[in-house]
Amino acid sequence: MMILYILLLYFFIGIITAFWFSFFKVHKIDEGAIGAPFGFRLIIIPATILLWPLLLRKIRSHQKK
Repeated sequence: MMILYILLLYFFIGIITAFWFSFFKVHKIDEGAIGAPFGFRLIIIPATILLWPLLLRKIRSHQKK
């Protein structure tokens, strides 16, 4: 049961991070995303949900530069 709660927490944090990243931060990492259409931002959400720890690390490293 505890594993289920951990997975739900991971997924919930992933959803929040995915929308935040897709609509506010994607252009900071990928300059090609500047002016990208709404459909592009929707397409990257599933991968962002799964890979949110890596994306947060990458965003943090870009902010230090």
